[in-house]
Amino acid sequence: MSSKFNIVRAGIYGVVLLWTSICLAIAAHFQSLLFINDLTRFVPFAIFVCSVSILVLFILLGCSVLRTGNPISARIELGCLGLLGTLWLALGAYLASSESENANVECFSSAGETTLVDVTGFSMDTYRAQYRVLEAFSLFNVILIWEFLLFLLIMAVIQDVWLIPVTSYSWFGLNPKAPELPIPVVSRSRSRGRACETEDQTDGDDNDIDEVTLQRQTEEEMGRRDVFTFTVPKTGLRITNPS
Repeated sequence: MSSKFNIVRAGIYGVVLLWTSICLAIAAHFQSLLFINDLTRFVPFAIFVCSVSILVLFILLGCSVLRTGNPISARIELGCLGLLGTLWLALGAYLASSESENANVECFSSAGETTLVDVTGFSMDTYRAQYRVLEAFSLFNVILIWEFLLFLLIMAVIQDVWLIPVTSYSWFGLNPKAPELPIPVVSRSRSRGRACETEDQTDGDDNDIDEVTLQRQTEEEMGRRDVFTFTVPKTGLRITNPS
């Protein structure tokens, strides 16, 4: 069963993929209609950012469901998110500051023609509307990716998780894969301690009894036998004539 973190992570990546697909469709549509000049330099860049984002996100999501385990560690995923966040920030800033948003769109049949033609389903208003959608979704991706990146970075710093995949670590509780240590039983230790003390006391009592019994047996044995005590006076020898 997937954890809440993995579900939220997959949801965020799914939303980013959806917005990225919309941006890629708009940029590809511009690429097929607009002539490349200084005002349309954002189109190839937008296609590049969208393509890299889709590739990276598919790799991150695909490795999460591998049966052999996710080979992407937390620090690698943080690096991928940092790369995507930087690319989308650059694209969003370029779209927000470019003069292409208010550019006039004129349609010609070919690059060398000067006669205006009407293109079905595309006009200046359509171009500006699609441009604003591209800009808005780019900024949405910036906000979503950077918020998740900062959240994941803070959690990794607090719990010191860098080499473990983010999908296999329990971020909001104990790690289910970590072995649980047995609960120490204090009562058993005390019982054993008391038993040892009791045995020590019993041994001490036995030693006391043995000493008393031995002393009594010794006195009885001495009473049954005749014991004589001889006192030998100390005498000293003096040599008066050493010759």
